[in-house]
Amino acid sequence: MREKNIYVFKVSIDANKSLIKQAIKKIYGVTPVKVNVLNQLPKAKANRYGKGFRSRTKKAYVFLSKKDKIELFESV
Repeated sequence: MREKNIYVFKVSIDANKSLIKQAIKKIYGVTPVKVNVLNQLPKAKANRYGKGFRSRTKKAYVFLSKKDKIELFESV
């Protein structure tokens, strides 16, 4: 997705689109064109101790213009 200038971030559940835009601008120095947010609901998980749930998460899809780029460090 980096070829299309779309970056995915795991964000706080309380974050909204405007807060995410401000944080991206402050941290990386680029202005996002668009931000989409995906709420992932808790998922049931069974293990040897019984049933449980994975926690709720939120992902932010950040769209940048063609001239902007974010340098991310990848772990091996």
